[in-house]
Amino acid sequence: MKLKRLLTILLLVVFTSHFLYSQNNENTAVNEEVELLKKELQDLKQAQNIKLDQLEKLIQSIKEKIESKEQEDEFAKLLEQANQLGAQKAKEKSNISKKFHSGVRKQQGLNPNISLGGDFFAGVSSSDDKFINEGSNFSYGNNGFHIRETEIALVAPLDPYTRGKAFFSITKRGISIEEAYMELLNLPLNMNLKAGVFYAEFGALNRHHDHALPQFDRPRALVNYFSNLGLGGTGMAANFMLPSLLFSDASSLDISIINGGNGVSFTNEGKKRLLYVGHWKNYYDLNKNSYFEFSLNGVVGKNDSTGKYNSYVSSLGLTYKWTPVGREKYRTLDWKTELFYGVYETPTHDVISRGFYSSIQNKFNSRLWGSLRVGYSELPYDNSQSEWDFTATLDFWQSEFVFFRLQYQHNRRDIINMRQLPNMELPSDHSIILQISWAMGPHKHEAY
Repeated sequence: MKLKRLLTILLLVVFTSHFLYSQNNENTAVNEEVELLKKELQDLKQAQNIKLDQLEKLIQSIKEKIESKEQEDEFAKLLEQANQLGAQKAKEKSNISKKFHSGVRKQQGLNPNISLGGDFFAGVSSSDDKFINEGSNFSYGNNGFHIRETEIALVAPLDPYTRGKAFFSITKRGISIEEAYMELLNLPLNMNLKAGVFYAEFGALNRHHDHALPQFDRPRALVNYFSNLGLGGTGMAANFMLPSLLFSDASSLDISIINGGNGVSFTNEGKKRLLYVGHWKNYYDLNKNSYFEFSLNGVVGKNDSTGKYNSYVSSLGLTYKWTPVGREKYRTLDWKTELFYGVYETPTHDVISRGFYSSIQNKFNSRLWGSLRVGYSELPYDNSQSEWDFTATLDFWQSEFVFFRLQYQHNRRDIINMRQLPNMELPSDHSIILQISWAMGPHKHEAY
């Protein structure tokens, strides 16, 4: 029994030793095989790198040959052009006795940009008052067809330091100079000078010509203070770019002295007709799509032919404009507001008058605009008489040279004794205007 156990144990020892020996040999073989595969992979990678280096050298060699060929072709081309030019010059030189030169065509470069614009409208009013329907310095007319103005514009740089502009207005009352002035640019003190006939810088709309207004007519506050002719005349003006004031992005000051007068706030008779106008404007960039600006404006002058009494008109102008970057062709919002305060001296007392207007324009798409405007003003020489105006317009821009406008306006008047209508009441009315305006030439419908 003990012998059997001994033999069994011996067999187990022998079998176990054989198994462990076999397993050890197998692990050794696997390790050798792994090392062999690593070596083969490394050799393969090294061979591949050698081939890549050879391929890059081949590509570089081909590229250099191509560039060399292109340079040779370019040089040959330039040489051929030089030969042709030399032959042409030689030919011109040989025929120089038969050539005649003129500078006539070169003179065209000195001609100004010439444009012609037309402003037609048809109107109907609920009133048959002649003062409203026949046209004056306070009304363009109504109840019929009218050419408000035909304008000829000439604009040109005179030299690197000056430019000239002239606008001639042709109406049923005759031909007149609307503006004609020369500007001296980039003078010391960040100054520009202007001399001639011009509209003074005053508020947001005074310098606009009629066809460039956001509505068909001027706000009644502007008309009752300065008439439809606006605040302008013959004189000189200086514009200064100022250091930024009140945290603004830009600040400017305009000072004008003009021989003006419109028979309303200021006399148009006698020798003492000089008007002194000031305009200070601050500009603010709100973001990349919008800006805001405000202006303080003032004008002083005589209101009687003897020159004893003065008139003062001041205003605060506010403007906000939103134009989204990349969408400016299709969307724009433009808001303008101006508040007026006037003092009119008389032999017995000073007349204090007030007025305002607020206008908003909205661009619906690339061609369609809509606008609303409301305004109120007292007559500068009699603040007991006043006028409200409510306006709505729809504009269709066929192109930048042609637009159509449909306007509705209600004027509510409490005026019974205007200087132009002594002891005659000026009635309230409703009116509808169809305006068609066009421009021929580079001078388009814009502010100047």
